[in-house]
Amino acid sequence: MRNLLKKIGMGIALVLSFSAHAQTCTVSSLPVTFGSYDPFSSTASDISGTVTVTCNALVSLLVSYTVKLNEGLNGTMSARKMTNGSSLLSYQLYSNSGRTTVWGDGTSGSSIVNDGYLISVIAPVIRNYSVYGRISARQNVNAGSYVDTVTILLTY
Repeated sequence: MRNLLKKIGMGIALVLSFSAHAQTCTVSSLPVTFGSYDPFSSTASDISGTVTVTCNALVSLLVSYTVKLNEGLNGTMSARKMTNGSSLLSYQLYSNSGRTTVWGDGTSGSSIVNDGYLISVIAPVIRNYSVYGRISARQNVNAGSYVDTVTILLTY
């Protein structure tokens, strides 16, 4: 009886170990576009988008992950910038609709998104997270198209 219990316990450990290694997660987002910006407006330009995390496994138990955004190509975590040649347009990305919590990598006062799930069998687990953008009002910038690239880092 004692040997049988050892074998059963070993089999369970192997299944749990296999599940942890078979887990794959991906992150995706469509480009977030602010549209036209009026530098004379006294109102900030706000938009929202979605970051999607998809995790797949035959069986997964207690999966946790973090979603981080970098500062972009042209600014800092506390002052992201889009460019049009040498002209800069300040903007920020937030994890809450009130636009008070900067979504970043956990540095410079920014926060990260922590999440996870307990059990999944065969079907993928898909979670959507809203990202809220804002261009502050009355920035004196040249006319044209402004762009930046923000990288999403998913750690699980």
